[in-house]
Amino acid sequence: MLVTFLLGLFAGWAADRAEPQVTSLLSGLLLPDDPPFDPAEARALSLALCLLVAAVMSWVLAVPHAVPLALGGCIGVVLPRVRDRVRAARTPDYDT
Repeated sequence: MLVTFLLGLFAGWAADRAEPQVTSLLSGLLLPDDPPFDPAEARALSLALCLLVAAVMSWVLAVPHAVPLALGGCIGVVLPRVRDRVRAARTPDYDT
């Protein structure tokens, strides 16, 4: 179960980094007159594809647990933003 959680955590972390590649791949598959992806759609597709890859890896490793995978994915998405906010709070802002 811990392995599945870690796979979900990694998938959530990697979704932000995979977004440009997913967007360029999917925009290459669409017709030229189709509208481009909304940024929220691109983020959601990137997260879904990363979670799908993590689910397949979990299945191959014979530890298919859906709840830890989804929980790890959610934490993996939120954790970098929380970390950035904590770092920004530690840094004094003398301009204001």
